[in-house]
Amino acid sequence: MKSLSTLLLVFLSIQLSFAQTPAAPAPEVKFGWENGGSLGLDLAGTFLGNPRLGAGDNRIGFGGLVNLFANNKQKKYFWNNSGTLQLAAQRIGPKTKDDGSVNPFQKNLDILRLGSRFGYSIKGDKLFAALDATAESQLLPTYAGNVIHGEAENLLSEFLSPARFSIAPGIDYKPTKHLTFFISPSSFNLIYVGNDDLAALTGQPLGNEEGKNNRFQLGYALKGAYVNKYFKDRVAVSSKLAWFADYRQSLNGNVLWQNALDIQIFKGLALGLFGDVFYDHFTLVQVEKVPEGTAPDAIRPFLGLKPAYTGGFLLKYNMIF
Repeated sequence: MKSLSTLLLVFLSIQLSFAQTPAAPAPEVKFGWENGGSLGLDLAGTFLGNPRLGAGDNRIGFGGLVNLFANNKQKKYFWNNSGTLQLAAQRIGPKTKDDGSVNPFQKNLDILRLGSRFGYSIKGDKLFAALDATAESQLLPTYAGNVIHGEAENLLSEFLSPARFSIAPGIDYKPTKHLTFFISPSSFNLIYVGNDDLAALTGQPLGNEEGKNNRFQLGYALKGAYVNKYFKDRVAVSSKLAWFADYRQSLNGNVLWQNALDIQIFKGLALGLFGDVFYDHFTLVQVEKVPEGTAPDAIRPFLGLKPAYTGGFLLKYNMIF
């Protein structure tokens, strides 16, 4: 876990340096509900009829990112809720292959995350007793070859297989209006694989324990978040780090570092850049390309314990409603 400790220290130093940067005076605190979100789209398409040699092939791709939030702030408590969906798929080549079979869409990205945190004031607007809860899964199934349609025996993952849930009572500390730290000495985590066949895959690559559909974990959780705007609110910065360490597994656990930068083009319309890093000591990731046609029980040699990186850019429309 030394690398995770280093990552946490880097995060703290970056956020503290941001917090010391002069910024415009904070607006007056508003109480009650605030709801809003953003929508980013990624659409691409190319059609080639009788292409010249070396010209390429047909391509159609679609996807995007949806962020929603609903926050309630009162004098003695707050309740923040958020949801994020990142989804993208593409098909390269014609809809129908030469042998008459359908050329399916390949998956580029599929992550669904939900979060909620309730806090009750212990000392003013700085220190809160809090309860933090998160859930994560994917929306569409994935089959061998990283496609979203296929034969049942080639299924690699699907909705709630796997899924991650956590609930953590702790302390929420807000040293500034832009910087938040959360700590819990008793965080309960669950990795759940609802499909029995997927739970039985060789090596349990989805994170469940051998012979079970789940993995229960008890440990401590540390979370930090920095959110701010600069240059007359034309540039928005967000960086969030979540770290869980399992007491029963020599403090091995998982870490998720999410970063986003939005540059406003017009009112409500922005260029959005995002980058995430995720590592889980009990979940395997692809370290080599899995050859097409590889059976799910034969993919273990292509998997390993390494961080997973996700990044991209897209046009986003932000709104408050």
